[in-house]
Amino acid sequence: MSILVAGLTPTVQRTMRFDRFAMGGVNRAKETRVTASGKGVNVARIATLLGEKAKVVQILGGDSGRFVARELDRQEIPHATVWADDDAPTRVCTTLLVTDGPTTELVEEAAAVSPHDVALLLAQFKTDLMEAKILCCSGSLPPEVAPDFYARIIREAKAMGIPAIIDTQKEPLRIALGERPFLVKPNREEAAMTLGLQLSGVPEADARAAITALTNAGAQWALISMGAQGSLLGDGESLYRIVSPQIAAVNPIGSGDSLAAGIAVSYVRGHSVPEATVFGTACAAANALSPTSGELRPEDVDRLLPSVFLHKL
Repeated sequence: MSILVAGLTPTVQRTMRFDRFAMGGVNRAKETRVTASGKGVNVARIATLLGEKAKVVQILGGDSGRFVARELDRQEIPHATVWADDDAPTRVCTTLLVTDGPTTELVEEAAAVSPHDVALLLAQFKTDLMEAKILCCSGSLPPEVAPDFYARIIREAKAMGIPAIIDTQKEPLRIALGERPFLVKPNREEAAMTLGLQLSGVPEADARAAITALTNAGAQWALISMGAQGSLLGDGESLYRIVSPQIAAVNPIGSGDSLAAGIAVSYVRGHSVPEATVFGTACAAANALSPTSGELRPEDVDRLLPSVFLHKL
């Protein structure tokens, strides 16, 4: 496989669409979709849809976990699954889409993971890293998983010469920075919470400060989203602005995962980090055109790619 993905917080994703939504009232969904999701699952699925070989290592449990496993099998997404020794059900999260209204997420926290299952997950990563070209660590860690978990598998990858992309925040990111990960991609708020930065309210100034702090702390590359103003990418010496295409978003949930997947796919295909980020940005925009998270049509990526602009600052 080319891309190994750490997905420790998978979910059954319910996406419900409403013409209108009234708090405190009875609301009937116009449409409901139920899919396998979670940041790691989304990354692996996007990479697969783009034609790359990806595998997600995850922990599942209960009937909801068995649904996730069946969906991954149906979509032919390779996965190495540790089944929770207490069969604790995999979480269920819900996205509410309202016509001409805001998107609302209802997020269930993941179940705690036992030390026994953590050991199984670490062993699985050691095995699967032997066949990987890049490692992608996405999402928060479940309760009872030590905050150095990502740092440990990044260290294993580094010893094998495998670069690591990490998309997380707070203590797991802060500890992982000590292993000099290849690329980190928190947003401005996540970077500020991780490193104790003060936000000025000026997106580009905050993004520049975050890139400086993250690369000083160990990241080889840092990518910081500025929302509608695009994103900044830097390695401590060079700095780039990536301008996103203008689209009418249907569901933006999962676009960050699609960005990470697109970067990984493009990089393993031999493109530079700035070029890979341009491709990933097109993937993020294509995901936002889908009604469910972590899905896209490759033809949308091809169509949007010429509308992504890279400027060296």
